[in-house]
Amino acid sequence: MKKLLFSLLILSTGLFSCKKFLDTVPTDNLLPEEYYDSEAKLLNALAGVYYPLSTPALYGNFLNSDFNISDEAFYQRNTQTTGVSVYNFDYADNSVAALWQQCYVGIERANMLIANINVAKMDEAKRKPILGEALFMRGYYYFLLASNFGDVPLKLEPTKSPAAEDVQVKRTPVKEVYTQILMDMTQAEGLTSKISDFGFSGRVAKTTVQGILARVCLTMAGAPLKDEAKYAEAKAWALKVKESGEHRLNSSYKQLFVNMHQDLYDVKESMWEVEFKGNGADGLGSTGRVGNLGGIQMQATTAIGLKIGYCYGFLHTTARLFNLFQPGDLRRDWNLAQFNYITSYTDRYYYNYYTAAQVYNRDAAKFRREAYVLDNKNQNTTPINYPLLRYSDVLLMLAEAENHINGPTALAYDAINQVRRRAYGLDPATAATTISVVNNITLATAGNTGYLLTLNNIPVTLTGGGGTGATAEATVSTSTGKVTGIAVLNPGKGYTAVPTVTIGTAWAANVAYAVNTQVFNGNNVYTVTTAGTSTATGPTQTSGASAAAVTGAVFTYAGLRATATATIATSTIDLVGLDPNSFQLAVEDERSRELCFEALRRPDLIRWGKWVTTMNTVGAEIRANAGATFSYGGLAGSNVAPKHVLFPIPAAEITVNKAATQNPGW
Repeated sequence: MKKLLFSLLILSTGLFSCKKFLDTVPTDNLLPEEYYDSEAKLLNALAGVYYPLSTPALYGNFLNSDFNISDEAFYQRNTQTTGVSVYNFDYADNSVAALWQQCYVGIERANMLIANINVAKMDEAKRKPILGEALFMRGYYYFLLASNFGDVPLKLEPTKSPAAEDVQVKRTPVKEVYTQILMDMTQAEGLTSKISDFGFSGRVAKTTVQGILARVCLTMAGAPLKDEAKYAEAKAWALKVKESGEHRLNSSYKQLFVNMHQDLYDVKESMWEVEFKGNGADGLGSTGRVGNLGGIQMQATTAIGLKIGYCYGFLHTTARLFNLFQPGDLRRDWNLAQFNYITSYTDRYYYNYYTAAQVYNRDAAKFRREAYVLDNKNQNTTPINYPLLRYSDVLLMLAEAENHINGPTALAYDAINQVRRRAYGLDPATAATTISVVNNITLATAGNTGYLLTLNNIPVTLTGGGGTGATAEATVSTSTGKVTGIAVLNPGKGYTAVPTVTIGTAWAANVAYAVNTQVFNGNNVYTVTTAGTSTATGPTQTSGASAAAVTGAVFTYAGLRATATATIATSTIDLVGLDPNSFQLAVEDERSRELCFEALRRPDLIRWGKWVTTMNTVGAEIRANAGATFSYGGLAGSNVAPKHVLFPIPAAEITVNKAATQNPGW
């Protein structure tokens, strides 16, 4: 039996979640003393400990999709009336059972590695990090279990046999489970390597342990344990990360996530990622569904659709999240899609930009398949990494913990303001009072006829206003030939007056124009119907075509040009002068803006004691304000009840483990 169990373990770790971690070939039929008798085999076993993170039960699917429903997102399928995504499920739910099972798979593998850590003859300096990572991962799996299920069986030794009596294990009180989590992670902190020694984020480093310890302590400080002494410990761990000198914020919020799509590592900010690799075509690698279930919807199977990458678009934003963003916050339009795709062409894809009123249309877009470079994109798998800890999260945890202990001190303000400055494209280390930006562009009702149906996206230029950097683009309808939406791609900064908006390309002299080029001159739009170089005389007619002898290229009147006006707005950057309660609320909002769709909002709301009331309220908001098209999105919030603070103990566990009891309400 032992040989069989170990054979299954080894085979199950053949697909590695780490791109840089390992490149090994599975071995069959080894006894424990044989399996752990070298450094390479210990590393192989360690990969097996990490592997459950990338399974569909955890971050490969459910934790980044169905379990991500909160006041930030609703499940975008009006026929979905049962399941975790709408909080209508019972203790037999398969996804809940899979979460439980895979956490215990990881714990069992960690227990086996810890028990056999000294079998191999090797350099002790290399053995220590392996032990540290195994201890940490055991603690992390128990953290997932405790925060989602409450009391759980605590198992710290490898399973000796599959005998029935060995699986009759009572649930350990959650406080004791957290005590063990802290013990494992604290021991790991002294054993793990620096992240700069790795150069990538797939393995747990010392500062990663410290950052997750801050998260664990904040969780313990909040509901349901309410161990307020843990605020001081959370602060201490977060401060260790800050003072390590290992980390800083990426200057670009967008680029940070593009890196995760492209196998690039910014270990300064992205401290821990679940790693995925390949497209599954060769049977190798380890793929997930990041950007495939939640992302910008793309369900065309044409060549251009496959170029973008298939996405179901299950997660749509709530108006509550959208409205949290101030003008100029660059995170909004990366996290929340400004567009859906136009895919009726073979040369490239185009964007259909939403209007200001189309808030609930917007997909959760933090992970978007067009951002990675892999060819031959698989319909249902992606290689996009998923972040488990970022430095911005550590800063916000530091701000929150410090505020609870001492109020909003300079330390707390510095931590939250670093995150806020980066959000507006400013230097995180430099104080900033306000920023004035282009906020919206509104189409005029007059004019706007005759645009080519094949143009789709045309440039929009903003000039004047005293600012710099603002850019925009417009959508041309594929059916009406009208400009239907304009998106501000970059709000710029420094605007003291409204800039002038110019839609499309102005006619110019001495330009070689190709057929089907479209320009405007005055208030009119013209299409080039005969190629040529323009003279100094531009087209002015309001019907028919110009004469080539007069205008060079032939310009045929198409219609009246579209016009628009911009608005500008000023946003406050650095927070100052808040009382402790207002500062806490500011942290809560900042965490949503910064960390949305990273599987953190539900546990945050639970520890703040706001999960049920917030979900009920946002459910009512959606039903009242989303219109007939999206009112169904309020179902999850309406269904949430006090029992949903915890998941049920799975039916499979209750059936086999007669010592286990069920959570209240289930």
